[in-house]
Amino acid sequence: MIAFKFLARGAVGPFTGFAWPTPMASSPGGWVEVPPEALPDRGIHACLADHLSFWVDDELWIVELGEVVQRSSGQLISSRGRLLKRTAWAREVANELGKACTFRARDAAAQLLRRNGRVQEANQLLGCSDLVELKKVARAISEPCKTDSLANIAGYVADAATFANLGDVGTAAFIVAELARVSTGTIEASASERAWQGRWIAERLKLPL
Repeated sequence: MIAFKFLARGAVGPFTGFAWPTPMASSPGGWVEVPPEALPDRGIHACLADHLSFWVDDELWIVELGEVVQRSSGQLISSRGRLLKRTAWAREVANELGKACTFRARDAAAQLLRRNGRVQEANQLLGCSDLVELKKVARAISEPCKTDSLANIAGYVADAATFANLGDVGTAAFIVAELARVSTGTIEASASERAWQGRWIAERLKLPL
């Protein structure tokens, strides 16, 4: 099964510190195996495109898994896997994702404000053209009344813009997904936002789906 795996620089597992065998020329990396009795507590973890933004790190690899034994929390768990190819994921692409997520959140927040008669504030958000300006404007809307639920929505946008501008794309993506959940009251909205983020990565990098 073909799936995807984010790793720290040097093809190192961010949680385990395990250095994965990398492909050589036209050959895939060597198989990494976990004893079946160790599953599912230990295993080879990867994900599908819809869950990519949960695991953002330095490198994104296309991987081959053996038989998948469990699917949970946005992960696939197998007893064996190997790296096939490193994708074109890089800091520049990560920054693009952070900006795309944040401005998508801006549009959603502006739509919600407009539906509730707060057209001026909606237009202020929509008039922002970069992350620094968006952070400033969204914060100005959110700070005067912290008990105002609509103003609080703008606070999520300000936070997302802050982290995206710092290059902390994983946190920005999480905040945007939380905004979707809070503004709709449904976990499904958060999952849908995460799926959009994953598809953005897949389409931007032309990943095999």
